[in-house]
Amino acid sequence: NFEEEGGIVSKEEWDRFAKAEGTRFPYCQHSKGLAAWVDGDDEGGACGVALVGDAIHAFPPDIGQGVNAGLMDVVCLDRALKGLDPETGAETDDTRSSSLPLETGLKQYQKRHAPEIAALIRLARFGAPYQYKQPHRADRMLLKFWTANVALRVILSKLTFGLVQPPSIMLSQNKDLTFRQVMKRADLTTALFKTILVGGFGFWFKQRYGFGFLKALLVKP
Repeated sequence: NFEEEGGIVSKEEWDRFAKAEGTRFPYCQHSKGLAAWVDGDDEGGACGVALVGDAIHAFPPDIGQGVNAGLMDVVCLDRALKGLDPETGAETDDTRSSSLPLETGLKQYQKRHAPEIAALIRLARFGAPYQYKQPHRADRMLLKFWTANVALRVILSKLTFGLVQPPSIMLSQNKDLTFRQVMKRADLTTALFKTILVGGFGFWFKQRYGFGFLKALLVKP
């Protein structure tokens, strides 16, 4: 019993924990290196090490992809060691090799899966980072911006019948999309927003001030 005298956690500590305010999660991060290896020689065979799961990617549970991502790491590593494409599982030239070097499999795992991990971390950072009611003032303000951004994308996606992509957190629920595809679609919508914003500001500036002063600056006295 944790609350008994001499237990692991005292009643006072339980009370303090229950009354404590929430805090910020650690910053989402990932390892750029997924594998390392040493070539074999006459005296010994090749050896290597590969990282999977939280050893590669560390992020809060906001997007609900922790276990999924860890299992996918294992699947991709298994495919790479068998000579298959780590991401698609399709056969490659290495698949037909009777003896696939360990180095080749680990190199493919590193080359093909590392970009997917980078996209996963971007999704974790921007997908749904404020759902735990973090008490900091900056977080409360950022939550309002994030909510407005998600709402705008959802509305525009409905109005354009999917031409404008929905938020990345919704796209991540599509099992047919990789994390890279999710973030690429989200980035296209972001680029559209930036274009409209810059174009709108330029049009307003021209209507308000014109470009006469620019010509005056460019004309030499």
